[in-house]
Amino acid sequence: MYFKNKIISVSFYVQLLVAFGSHANAQNNAVVLNGAFINLNGGTFANPVYLVVNNGLPAAISRTGSGGHIISEQEGNYVLWNTSAAANNFIFPFGYSTTTYLPATVHKTSSAASSITMSTWGTAASGNLPWANLVLTMNSNATGLPAAVSSVIDRWWQAMEPVGFTGTLDVTYRGVENTTTTAPAGTFNGQEWINASAVWGFAGTGTGTGVTGAGTGTVTGITMVPYGATFSSPYVLSAATDPLPIELVSFTAQCNSGNVKVEWKDASETNVTNIELQRSTDLNIWSTIYTATPSNTHSLTSYNYSYVDNSTSTIYYRLKTNNDNGGADLSAIVYCIPCKGGNSNLSAYYFDNNVNVISHFDTDSKVNYNVFDAYGKRVMVGEYDAAQGTSIFSLPVYELSNGIYFFNAFSENTFYNQKIIITK
Repeated sequence: MYFKNKIISVSFYVQLLVAFGSHANAQNNAVVLNGAFINLNGGTFANPVYLVVNNGLPAAISRTGSGGHIISEQEGNYVLWNTSAAANNFIFPFGYSTTTYLPATVHKTSSAASSITMSTWGTAASGNLPWANLVLTMNSNATGLPAAVSSVIDRWWQAMEPVGFTGTLDVTYRGVENTTTTAPAGTFNGQEWINASAVWGFAGTGTGTGVTGAGTGTVTGITMVPYGATFSSPYVLSAATDPLPIELVSFTAQCNSGNVKVEWKDASETNVTNIELQRSTDLNIWSTIYTATPSNTHSLTSYNYSYVDNSTSTIYYRLKTNNDNGGADLSAIVYCIPCKGGNSNLSAYYFDNNVNVISHFDTDSKVNYNVFDAYGKRVMVGEYDAAQGTSIFSLPVYELSNGIYFFNAFSENTFYNQKIIITK
């Protein structure tokens, strides 16, 4: 059955479907689940559906008898609860299919009346897809590991609440959704994506021990940070030993009046001892040329460093973030074409299953390349057209196993040879 702008009551062993583009309002402003299942279906972020509860008391949504629950399982399938002007605990009785109860409890500590909107959905183990709308990255702090696979529970929660709201959130997930590899039975925290600044803005809050397989696991005490009743706040659960990143917003290196100027911006630094700017000409040997003192704040922080570099070959840079717990994280690599000499220039480095070849030519040029293994056997050969100026060519090397390789490339005016270490 499809309901649109209807007054409804839910009881007994039935399943109610609230479909795309709809608002359903509960009879007597309350919802009683007496073994029933409300299935919110077809909502999207752009065109959501809502189950609206206008009774502001905690008992406005209740489960009696054998229970029942509300099935959301998509970002735009919302329960909107207009809560009263008092601090209290509000249980959103979500569940997976008709089998598993997955309540989300909002512990509201502010006293103003608040409209609280929530949804939750499970995801695929590979990539945590679909991501919450507007989330741009799920990269891990651990170099080369996608956090969506290694350290994040396969479920999202979406919340909207007005500015001035304060409170915490307890959430429950299915054990089979814990496909993490970092520490599946370890401690998990909640993390929030901040749409306004497009970062994972805050360190993990709340705590819960990981559960796998049958049964459910819970993380309690997640801090809810409101950005307005129309602005969503997506949450995930990440392993405490491998949280989602202090977001590197930008990282660039370029010649500036004969000097190399390196700039970067990051957000939401937490427990960072220092940040080392490292330099290399061959991507094998790295040296620290500058150490920055972190802000350790939840705001955008800008850094820059300039120096004279007389190298005539491409220079590579990376950031090494040292943490208070003794660990360290490495950023992606950026490069700078030399400020002096080297008008025709080739260089290459390995990253994320690609050998990336950087060229800087005065004119359009054809580049030939070879890849040899450690025994001198040629395993790849080819050519590509490099446009005038600076360009980058990515050569996929998915089929090559981990190890040491030698890459060479040449054009009419230059020759380049580089040792490449492939680690997947």
